[in-house]
Amino acid sequence: MFVRSPSALWTELDGQFMLMNIENGSYYEMAGIGGVIWQMLETPQSEADIVEAVLNRYQVEREQCARDVRAFLDKLVATHVVTEQPEAAGTAAHPAG
Repeated sequence: MFVRSPSALWTELDGQFMLMNIENGSYYEMAGIGGVIWQMLETPQSEADIVEAVLNRYQVEREQCARDVRAFLDKLVATHVVTEQPEAAGTAAHPAG
């Protein structure tokens, strides 16, 4: 699951998102699909859910979309504005016993 980092401050200006990592003072700007993904991350999202949302919104091949989404998420994690967390316990379906 991917979640916004508490150290990421942001605002939206004319469809673009301006982010600042308050830990290191770095600024980032996102628009287009990056902005769509940032909006989705208002709540924790799985990589698969993000890929599906992008596929539903844009005409792109699934494999290319998955690669691009992963690369973008990796950049967000590397800049510490997003964190990747393991799936929460209890979110997987449990077989009836």
